[in-house]
Amino acid sequence: MTTMDTRPSGQPDEPEPPTNRPPSMHRVKLWLKRPYAKGIVGLTILLGILLLPVAWLILIPMQATGAPASEIMAGIEQTVFVFTLVSVPIVAFVYAVLVYSLLKWRKYKGDQVPEDESPAIRTNTIGVVLWTAMSSVLAFFLVVWGLIELAQITSNSYGTISADQQPGDEQSVIVNVTGQQWIWTFEYPQHDGVTTEVLYLPKDRPVYFNVTSKDVIHNFWLVELGVKIDANPGAITQTGVTPNKLGSFNLRCAELCGMHHAYMETSIEVVEGETFESVMRELGGGRTA
Repeated sequence: MTTMDTRPSGQPDEPEPPTNRPPSMHRVKLWLKRPYAKGIVGLTILLGILLLPVAWLILIPMQATGAPASEIMAGIEQTVFVFTLVSVPIVAFVYAVLVYSLLKWRKYKGDQVPEDESPAIRTNTIGVVLWTAMSSVLAFFLVVWGLIELAQITSNSYGTISADQQPGDEQSVIVNVTGQQWIWTFEYPQHDGVTTEVLYLPKDRPVYFNVTSKDVIHNFWLVELGVKIDANPGAITQTGVTPNKLGSFNLRCAELCGMHHAYMETSIEVVEGETFESVMRELGGGRTA
């Protein structure tokens, strides 16, 4: 007499589910229990705390000469601060791995494997998803911030509008900028074409620059005002700014242009509107527009 096996059986060609693979979170917990993982996490936290003040310290050199002196420069400083702050955890982690490796694993040579080898991250679903998601969020944040800041700078500078289409409000000031080895010359067409080698600007009035060069490529850089644009021979580039702080600031050439490139600099004098008109009259220029 025979007995029949009535136990349910799966399809013969169905693979059995794996029973020896621990869940991803379990592998993460195992990794965090390893001595080197604790060391790297601890170093990351410590270095992050130590590096955090860098986000503020990096602004000190930028403000040493009086910046920001315009809304454009204020936006640039804010972007530098935020990007530095966001990068602190990443820098802290990278340096934590580097420091721990130098201190703990320097004794291993050749093909000798360090103790307590960790499981491969590429097979850890949670690790891969977290790494990808964090990287994507960070990249998205930086791109969006950059696009918004670029739009604000363009709005404040009119940098993409040609000279004959720039705002014609009589409160604005037009300055024709000419670079040549190794000086800057500024012409004020609204004041009988007065020319100076020091840039005079009125406070709280938009200024529009038509920038060109007589010889090689220079770069028109108003340091504390956040303006920086090429001066090309045979062409005119346009940009602008509204100074919002009184004082003396720096104008430099930011494009290597020959032997005395480092000395191609002058000062910017931001003065009250009445003082600006007075300076123009003293230099022989009447108000023509």
